[in-house]
Amino acid sequence: MIYLSFYTTTHSMQGEAEAKKRGVNAALCPTPRRIGGSCSLSLRFDGPDAESAGRAFFDSMTVPCTLYRMEGEEPERLAHRDA
Repeated sequence: MIYLSFYTTTHSMQGEAEAKKRGVNAALCPTPRRIGGSCSLSLRFDGPDAESAGRAFFDSMTVPCTLYRMEGEEPERLAHRDA
């Protein structure tokens, strides 16, 4: 699964609204415990093109966030944006 973690709840909710507006297959969900350094909410990208959709969405973000792939126990950090 692909997760986009944010550093504030406000940014998480803004991300969810933007994903819905664009018709992106993503849902707001609790951030997995193994993904640290974020607020408690992330966007989870689903479907066969989840990683490409997550990367494209990440590229359009202007707020601090980090994109992860979770396969098994440990997350893999795919991209990171600071403020």
